[in-house]
Amino acid sequence: MLKSLHLENFKAFGDRTVIPLAPITLIFGENSAGKSSILQALNLLKQTRESKDENVLLLPRSERGFVDLGSFQELLFDHDLERTLKLRLEFTMTEGISGIELHFGRHHLAEEIKLEQLVIFDSTLGKAHDPVLRFETVQENERERFEAYIQDEEQSLRYESFAQVKLQCTYVTEDPRFWVHFFERAKRIQEGGYSREKGALTALTDQLGDLPQEVRSQAEEAFNFYESDFDLETFVEWSRRQVQHRPIGLNGFLPERIGIQGIRSHSILSFLYILLFDDVAEEVAVRTSRRLDQVLESLFPMGPNRRPPARWYIYTGTSPRDVGYEGELLPDLLLRNEGLITEVNAWLKRLEIDYRLDVEPLASQLNDLFEVRLHDLRRTNKDVIVTLMDVGFGISQILPFIVQSLADHNRIISIEQPEVHIHPRLQADIGDLLANAITPPHNNQFLIETHSEHLVLRMQRLVREKKLCKDDISILYVTREEEGSRVQRLRLDEDGDFIDNWPKGFFPERLRELR
Repeated sequence: MLKSLHLENFKAFGDRTVIPLAPITLIFGENSAGKSSILQALNLLKQTRESKDENVLLLPRSERGFVDLGSFQELLFDHDLERTLKLRLEFTMTEGISGIELHFGRHHLAEEIKLEQLVIFDSTLGKAHDPVLRFETVQENERERFEAYIQDEEQSLRYESFAQVKLQCTYVTEDPRFWVHFFERAKRIQEGGYSREKGALTALTDQLGDLPQEVRSQAEEAFNFYESDFDLETFVEWSRRQVQHRPIGLNGFLPERIGIQGIRSHSILSFLYILLFDDVAEEVAVRTSRRLDQVLESLFPMGPNRRPPARWYIYTGTSPRDVGYEGELLPDLLLRNEGLITEVNAWLKRLEIDYRLDVEPLASQLNDLFEVRLHDLRRTNKDVIVTLMDVGFGISQILPFIVQSLADHNRIISIEQPEVHIHPRLQADIGDLLANAITPPHNNQFLIETHSEHLVLRMQRLVREKKLCKDDISILYVTREEEGSRVQRLRLDEDGDFIDNWPKGFFPERLRELR
């Protein structure tokens, strides 16, 4: 789950802004305050990763993407190329909360976008806002491509890096808590594998002449270190010295191992790999970045407008896992999932939407032609069937969101103004759907830009009734100021009452109209 998003110099946000997230995050604010920018920042990163181009660091616009932010200059605050775009995401991992901060720059129009810094955070150290690792851009003339040739008695093996080196480690924490796991692993190597392979490694030393001088020196230093009786303090000191200025590869904007191809096919060489190339900084950075990749993959953005319904559909031959950005895959998703239709109908009844949904082929000889039908439950004496085109526009707009909330598991669903075209009671009842969809078996997370007072009132009621806890909800209010937008979290107490007042009397304006 995403725990927070930090924005700096991104669109409406100038100074660093921390955006706390929860299982249900509701984003309020005046028009053009910067609410959509919060969702767009996440969509930007997802769009970039889904381009599958390892050389693309940032993709502000794409023909089939989720967001069009124009050029890099246009997405910078004040369109000022002197500024550095900084995006930081904090998310849950098995051992706690971790985070990655990305610094992008393009300070001259003649330049390409650069990833100037990548910073890794780890809350398990008790200092969630202090970095444990920092990587910075490697200058063109300093880029390395490691190639090593090690001769074996039976075969000649060639090992070369398969990731382009673009960053180098410039900082690693000395906090012992960060190093305990790696220290214990080193001790196991020393007490087990090292003693077993020591003779073979000694014999291999004669062949180290084929290695570059820098690598040969590292190998000899590693041999000497593993022969010593090192403690945690000594290990941290030695390891930090090894890690500093080590290169790291990138796939897009995320770290990737510079691993040596084929080296694990030989036990002796495999052990040598551990001594030389099992880089702690690289390991932590890659592990954290893979988790971020999983988070971005789980992100499902829904557009502000869903595609208008059709009277009939042709099955595409696929089985989608979601309704699509504009709800365009909703018919196929329902066609291939009868259990989902049953669950959706149960919620339509609970939301007091007086229709029962089903999907039917139009003809036995044309099985790929089908329609999404609604049975009018208000007609008790006769089964009146209509299509989505024959009912109010609001039903076709909210239905994809209802279906997606029930079809998904462990997803992050973002949407702009789901309350559009639906009446106040249904806006409030959507709160019950959200409360259900963040619990097992769905375990989804929601980021919702909204103006609905009725939705937030239902959230308060659910907290008061103990169906949600106050930490399940993050209610944010975005304001636009001269130095950029800022975000205020409006806290709830255990009874669902606001601890913080709404800025500028956002919802109390209705009282002014009645005076």
